[in-house]
Amino acid sequence: MNRKRKRLLLSLCGLFAMLGAYPAQASPLPALKPLTLGDGETKLTFTSALDPQRLWAVVPGTSFSVIKTWRENGNAWSYHFAIVLLHDPDGKTTLIGFDPIPNGKDKAQALRDHLIDTPHTGEDALLSFAFAQSTDPHDPGLFVVEALRHQDGPVPDPAPASLYYFRLVASDGDPGWTPLYFRYEKTVDLPGQFVSSDDALEKAFSHRS
Repeated sequence: MNRKRKRLLLSLCGLFAMLGAYPAQASPLPALKPLTLGDGETKLTFTSALDPQRLWAVVPGTSFSVIKTWRENGNAWSYHFAIVLLHDPDGKTTLIGFDPIPNGKDKAQALRDHLIDTPHTGEDALLSFAFAQSTDPHDPGLFVVEALRHQDGPVPDPAPASLYYFRLVASDGDPGWTPLYFRYEKTVDLPGQFVSSDDALEKAFSHRS
């Protein structure tokens, strides 16, 4: 092997080693605007917010709705419960699932059928969620953002928090997956500490357009 070729191979090996030393970065997310959900059923209307490449399974005339309700426990651990439904033009209604939160408590469940939060007393929420719509016309989409406080002590104490982003996409027909589902996209670990996951969730929309 001549000297020039050997130097080239060594340079390539060094480049590959450098690339392998850094984890792959998640793709950036568009700016998001939260959607307001009332109690009961909220029908979602979109202004060019759905990406036809990611939602190829959606036929014209399809609509979506979110059903959100309160699950009373008679103690500080009551919570909101939400499901997302797809309504096709033929009158059929199907459920839309959600990828699990990475490293969440329910590791055995491959796909969630519903969302719940953990508001606790209302002042020291542990888990919050919001539905959101992209404000970028070049990257449309419907999202769910969940904010989780990583509590390791009394619930009212400040704790680190993370944001988890999920985008609505069509599945590939894998067994156990709904035809449309919210696919996990990205985790953002927030700086500082939070006394409520509601405050952490606001960080997902603090730079919206």
